Amino acid sequence: MLTIAYLGPEKTNTHIAAQARFGRHARYLHAPTVEDVFRLVEREGADYGVVPIENSLEGAVTHTLDRFIDFKHSPIQIHGEIKQPIQHYLISYPNSYLRSIAIVLSHPQALAQCRIWLQKHLPDAELCETTSTSEAVMMLTQKGMLQTQLRAWASPDRRYRAAIGRREIAQELGLRAIPIPQDKENITRFLILRLGFSPRGAHNKTAIFFALKDKPGALHNALMPFKRNRINLTKIESRPSKRKAWEYLFFIDFEGHVSEPRVKRALRSLERSTTLLRVLGSYPMMR
Repeated sequence: MLTIAYLGPEKTNTHIAAQARFGRHARYLHAPTVEDVFRLVEREGADYGVVPIENSLEGAVTHTLDRFIDFKHSPIQIHGEIKQPIQHYLISYPNSYLRSIAIVLSHPQALAQCRIWLQKHLPDAELCETTSTSEAVMMLTQKGMLQTQLRAWASPDRRYRAAIGRREIAQELGLRAIPIPQDKENITRFLILRLGFSPRGAHNKTAIFFALKDKPGALHNALMPFKRNRINLTKIESRPSKRKAWEYLFFIDFEGHVSEPRVKRALRSLERSTTLLRVLGSYPMMR
């Protein structure tokens, strides 16, 4: 039986994405942080790890990118990806009224993805961050006052609280779940992590990151080998390197596998323009 570590707890979007990929018969370990997921896989406490990497509305998940930066020599490789449509729900008690809600609890990503709706329908509500959407729903059911910035609104009456989370957990607890519409398609991409390289498939994607030499035109020169070898870039993201102020690392996804001659040529040329280059994984691409 496969063991899958995921950014938990249960019934979060990462948990649902992991189940969609590995099925309900795998053994699932929920980890409280992205760092914990990586460590479980590195120490062989789990066969695979699943972590979020980007959202179509809010962009990159920086905790995941930073983990790759902080542990450049980790044996973990990306073995695949999962794209999961996200539907958020405003969860509250059945006898509560929308206009009476004073506190909305959820994970920062969920609050950010729903901010336009919240500004329109609950402009005066205090937004309280939690470690996960599941935790937000569980906090909704707690008795007593919540520790919030606006204590006047931190009523012990739970009818004045709401959470943003998944409908499944609301149904289990007998709570009301109102769908929050999105103006744009909301999809989160998750990475599948494992030790060692992934075998080559029919259509592949490779992820790398690199640091550039400090000279004019460095990024342009670094990207030219991909154009010369007719390799399509699907994503580029920059993050502070943490080594020196205003120095950046670049994360790039492109079509192709590291075993292909054209990819090998491009990476050899790229290496001459960089001070650091790491392949994060080559894996079958979702079509």
